[in-house]
Amino acid sequence: MTFDSYTIVITGLGGQGLISLLQILGNALMTNGYKVITAETHGLSQRGGRVTCFLRFGNRLSAPIPMIGSTDMIIATEKSCILDVLKYAKPNKSTKLIISTDEKKIINEDYPSEKYLLSVLHENSDNIYFVPATEIAENLVKNQKAANTVIMGYILRFLPLREEDLEESLKRQFSGENLDINLKALKEGHKLQLDLKLYNF
Repeated sequence: MTFDSYTIVITGLGGQGLISLLQILGNALMTNGYKVITAETHGLSQRGGRVTCFLRFGNRLSAPIPMIGSTDMIIATEKSCILDVLKYAKPNKSTKLIISTDEKKIINEDYPSEKYLLSVLHENSDNIYFVPATEIAENLVKNQKAANTVIMGYILRFLPLREEDLEESLKRQFSGENLDINLKALKEGHKLQLDLKLYNF
């Protein structure tokens, strides 16, 4: 599996570890010989604020931030955040949407209904996957902070990486107990069935 150019948009909330997710994926891809460009929005230090990051890899790359309607994959570590970045999805509805079922509702702010969310998602993609990442991290790994690593394990099937590649990248990011937790989370994510489209969230 090779790619001339592949773009991933990652969105979520400040404090959810998006930069670590970006670094771990980017390091694994660079180790495998791909050119990698990353970028992120401002305000990353503000916990709870919405954050968008960009990861582009391949043999031929240009600007770090993709054009509207050109992204191959969008990852949302908080469910409603996906709505902010659907403009990057391809018009032919081929973009893969990887969405954590995690919800962070803010007091006095409206949260999109499931009916509305699904309607908008299906207008933009034929490849929608809901991943119960936080639930798996809490129940099987016993650490909620490993939710992003569960997502990484799940998206491995779509990327030119092996599980061993991400394991090595995790070893550069973590040590001791934190490493053990994240290695387990990676395996749990990788074990998930491909078709999570009908997951009841």
